[in-house]
Amino acid sequence: MNKLVCLFLGFLVSGAYAADYPNMQGVWAGTVRTLSSGEQVRTQVARGGALIQDIELRLTVNYQDQEVFIGETISDLPDAQPVPVWGAIRSTGEEGVFVTANGGRGNIWFTNPSQFEFCFANQTPEQMSAYCAVLDKRP
Repeated sequence: MNKLVCLFLGFLVSGAYAADYPNMQGVWAGTVRTLSSGEQVRTQVARGGALIQDIELRLTVNYQDQEVFIGETISDLPDAQPVPVWGAIRSTGEEGVFVTANGGRGNIWFTNPSQFEFCFANQTPEQMSAYCAVLDKRP
């Protein structure tokens, strides 16, 4: 009988802490104001300067299993290529983290089921960049 009570209490406790994770699957998009410096933008700025520009960014999440998700981003910049993204959502379901295949890292804050804010930073030998933005879920 004690084992049955413990098992039942275990289910109750684990159910009380189960998070409702936001549904990330689908396409998210928005305008991002970026700050970049380094070799890749050197022809567009004064020596040691930085390039500030608005770009359209699209995140497509192809797979989600509870708190983890996999997708890719692409911008509207000329010659842009898709960049794989891997992320995880905290147990609260309100924020998360992600990394990109090119070494970038970021944080996510969910504002509602169809919108989130994120901040991102990346440093490679060729370029440094940082930005924050809001992405909306597209139909």
